[in-house]
Amino acid sequence: MQRYLIIVLLIVLLASCAAKKQAAEFEAQPTWVKQKPIVSGYYIGVASVKKVGTSAQYIAKARQEALTDIAEGVSSNVSSTSVLHSIETEYGFSESFDQKIQISTDDYLEGFDPVESYENESSYWVYYKIAKSTYHEMKEKRKREAIATALAKYQSGLTEQNVNKPKEALSFYLQGLQAIKRYLNEETPSTLNGGNVDIGNELYSSASAILNSLEISSKTDEISVKRGESFDKNLEFIVTYDGSTVQGIPVEFSYTGGYLKKDRQNSDANGKVYLEPEVLYSRNGKEQILAKINLKELSQKAVDDLFIRGLITKRRLKPASVNIIIEAPSVSLKIEESSCSNMNNCDQIKSLFNKNASEYGFEAKEQKASDFVFEFFFEFKKGESAGGLVSAYISGGITIKDNSGKTVWVKQTVDIKGVGKSKNEAKAQAFNEFKKALNRNYFKQGLDAIK
Repeated sequence: MQRYLIIVLLIVLLASCAAKKQAAEFEAQPTWVKQKPIVSGYYIGVASVKKVGTSAQYIAKARQEALTDIAEGVSSNVSSTSVLHSIETEYGFSESFDQKIQISTDDYLEGFDPVESYENESSYWVYYKIAKSTYHEMKEKRKREAIATALAKYQSGLTEQNVNKPKEALSFYLQGLQAIKRYLNEETPSTLNGGNVDIGNELYSSASAILNSLEISSKTDEISVKRGESFDKNLEFIVTYDGSTVQGIPVEFSYTGGYLKKDRQNSDANGKVYLEPEVLYSRNGKEQILAKINLKELSQKAVDDLFIRGLITKRRLKPASVNIIIEAPSVSLKIEESSCSNMNNCDQIKSLFNKNASEYGFEAKEQKASDFVFEFFFEFKKGESAGGLVSAYISGGITIKDNSGKTVWVKQTVDIKGVGKSKNEAKAQAFNEFKKALNRNYFKQGLDAIK
């Protein structure tokens, strides 16, 4: 009992010492560490970080977080006449756009004053400030420079647009928007042709107008293809801008029944793109090949900013489509005459074959009219006799040939055993098991090989 009391007293003593140490450390902290100061006429940033890594690393991290803290104190209301407002009106949100004023360690560097720093064994604090007048003066200077760049990009885009080069024009418009991305939640006033315009809205509306005027159409509405075969000639599509064919527009192809080997191409000098013949597979009776203008590629080649790219990749341009009628290949079963001494057995096998063919989407036809012929044979072999019982074995083989006579698949069945009181009973049992094997495995494997 006495030992227990000593342990308790030691724990209480240690806890008391720790509390006193923490209180002393708190008292030693500067006032700005305990509570973020408010200084009239200044934006204030205070940040603390754990001492992880080298001193240079955690000091740089604290500095960046202090600048971010300052940014959060700067008003960033969305102007009702800004590009961001137009985007929110159109899409209902502005995904991936940071509405806060974005400040990096390189922005307005000379305007930020490091006031003080403080550290203990585990943490590091830093205190920065910038005069509001200095910040807004420097911001306006950079905004004017960005607007000037955006205006130059806009004028270059107009030049390209006027000579029927929408891809190049769109690229300039997106580059202009990228130049003023930081200010897309604000008005971006500029002078153009003696009048006042908002250059951000001019760039955005011009980019939208180009997308609205880009179209792709198909020369063919519908084709028929036998499953497992290719269509016989190129599918042709035409890209137009304001009704005129246009060169260099990236187009992406897709097939609703699977993948295409070659799914991208740029429009040629006549505005045409071609999808070369490909083998098509589908158990559906109808599929589609779609051709759409590849907005992702257009934006990637224009700018590197993901948000600016998203201004056009979120758009949904109507694709061109070609309906594909998928014709099922036809199959037939040819059983060797020597296997059909019992016609009832052969009729049962044919019925099983036709059932499997139908389930796999094949059309069962007469041999001469079919695309694939399953040449089939089977035979019985005498088995052992013992204890008044006899056995019999049955085996066979399948060879599939196409309509040119070329062998495309061969399969030998395993020996299947039947046992009975008589030879006929043993053969009947072996045949029933053989039918199960054909139904469960061999016919399905053959149909899989040609699907």
